[in-house]
Amino acid sequence: MEEIKDAEGNYSGVSSPTFQNSPGGRQGRSKDLKMSSSFKVPLGQVAIRSIQHTKTASFDGLKDFNVQKALIDTAAPFESVKEAVSKFGGILDWKAHKVIALEKSKLIQIELEKIEEEIPKYKRQSEAAEDAKTRVLGELDTTKRLLEELKHSLEKTETEEAQAKQDSELAQLRAREMEQGISDDASVAAKAQAEVSRARHEAAVRELKSVKDELAAIQADYLRLVAERDLAIARADEAVAAARDVEKKVEDLTLELITTKEALESAHASHLEAEEHRVGVALATDRDVLDWEKELKQAEREMQQLSEQISSAADVKSRADAKSSLLLGLKNELVAYKEGKPIQEYSEIVGEEGEPSKSQASVPSALASAKKELSEVHSSIERAKEEVKCLRVAASSLKAELARETEALAALRQREGMSAAAASSLEAELSRMQPELDLALAKEREAAERLEELPKVLERATQDAEQAKSVVQFAREELGKAREEAEQAKAAAGATEARLLAVQKEAKASKASEKLALGAIKAMQESEQQQAEAAGDGVTLSLEEYYALSKKAYEAEEQANERLESVMEQVKDAKKSELLNLEKLEAARREMEEKKVALRAAKEKAGEANEGKLCAEQELREWRAESEVKRRGSDAAASQAPSRSSSGYFEERRSSANGEDATSDGVGCNKDVAPELKPKKKKSFFPRIVMFLARKKVQTLK
Repeated sequence: MEEIKDAEGNYSGVSSPTFQNSPGGRQGRSKDLKMSSSFKVPLGQVAIRSIQHTKTASFDGLKDFNVQKALIDTAAPFESVKEAVSKFGGILDWKAHKVIALEKSKLIQIELEKIEEEIPKYKRQSEAAEDAKTRVLGELDTTKRLLEELKHSLEKTETEEAQAKQDSELAQLRAREMEQGISDDASVAAKAQAEVSRARHEAAVRELKSVKDELAAIQADYLRLVAERDLAIARADEAVAAARDVEKKVEDLTLELITTKEALESAHASHLEAEEHRVGVALATDRDVLDWEKELKQAEREMQQLSEQISSAADVKSRADAKSSLLLGLKNELVAYKEGKPIQEYSEIVGEEGEPSKSQASVPSALASAKKELSEVHSSIERAKEEVKCLRVAASSLKAELARETEALAALRQREGMSAAAASSLEAELSRMQPELDLALAKEREAAERLEELPKVLERATQDAEQAKSVVQFAREELGKAREEAEQAKAAAGATEARLLAVQKEAKASKASEKLALGAIKAMQESEQQQAEAAGDGVTLSLEEYYALSKKAYEAEEQANERLESVMEQVKDAKKSELLNLEKLEAARREMEEKKVALRAAKEKAGEANEGKLCAEQELREWRAESEVKRRGSDAAASQAPSRSSSGYFEERRSSANGEDATSDGVGCNKDVAPELKPKKKKSFFPRIVMFLARKKVQTLK
């Protein structure tokens, strides 16, 4: 008993357990768990509350503990409550740790919900951007088509204007020649008109060839764009598959996070159960040892009482032998007296036997005294016989009780040996479980660290998913651009075909105009010949007709110049817009090349990620197979553990104790029922999750 001062200054006797510290760490503490009355705690009230909080139920069976017969602990006392608690596996606040883990999981869940809420908004924004892009591209296509049409019309107008100028000049020249009276064979205008018609025909043929070459080049570009479009579609499909793989990876990571949390909680619960089981087994072992010591000491006391009773029976037997010898002497004296021996000899015999007979006055008085003494001797003999009978009965009962006690003592010693063996087996099991508990604690710490790193992994996974989505979006944009370029190529091909048709029509028109010019020349020649034949050489015009013709020619020339200036302005504007569109097209091409490079890099990264995922899955399968083999071996070993034998021994001891209480009346002892040993739990799943996450982290870092 130790007096401990509480917070109010009162002293109270407290019998508390002492857990000796040994070099073996926690394993040594589990072996050296003993009871002592010298547990010195400076902060008594806090120590009592901290110990009673976890082990109140375990100390209920020690109320009849004899303090005078307890062991003496000579180890150094604990300096503080923190030191005493740290010897039971640390002072980690599991509730606070669990609250922190729950808060982290809630924050992660909130972030995931925010991301999921933002995904539709970004999708809408991307769809709006795509719609705007399609509208802009459509406007650009229409602008390009208008530009092509304007170019075509401008070129057509220029050619028509040039042809009109040439025709007007030739007509003026022919008119002058006709005024001068030059014939068709010597006419320079007719020859020039024929050369112009030939040049126009050759230019139309050359333009037709160039248009055909351009059409072939456009067709080759169209085929190349179709091939690029197919390649972009395949890349887009691959990017979509990679994005789906990333989404699956994110889902797997969330499932792994949930399973890791559950495994961590189960590991914590199993750790607490193992600690309670270990402490309960140790306390039960101590209680059994104390009970066996009490029974042994009580049996020793009963053996001492039996030995005292046997010695008293021997004394009674020796007295009975003395009385029987005295009785024989008296009988001999009586026989001698009857045979007439002298009184003197009788008195001497009586004196030797210790009888106080000093007066030898007469024979009758001696005879009376002898008769009286003989009657007393008879009565004493009867009493001695009765006492001998009683002693014999008591000796037989004591012998039977002694035999029973010896048998009980032998059985007790045998049980003590068996309990020692069970205690050693329990200690061995505790020592075997201790490394597993240490390993479980280490793995719990590693799992906590991995749990702290899981948000980062999840964030990286979300970033990868966003990158994959951006790659998919980029691939879709490239696909749209490829389609637009194909449409543009088709439009360019159509415009080229239209130009080709226009050139062909112009060639036909030039041929027709040439024929008409030749016909007009012939007609003019015929008319001139007829006029020359009719009126002679020369053409007579009035002054008013000449002025009217010159005025009409001047007005036609002015209109042609105005049309030419307006067409030139339109050509300049078209060239400016064409330059701007070409610059935009070049920038789009550069951006497309950059995005193609980024798409290739993303594809390579996706391939590396898939390879790492396959490697991680292969390693996970191998590790699962190894862990399954180890788990089966541990389950087979646990089925043959000595815990069942110890529990069976406790049941046998309880049944034998009940039988002895029913048969024996002199000996009694209190039997405590041993606590039921809880079955061992299977190994939790969290080491697998921890190893899998560690390998995945290594793969991502690589």
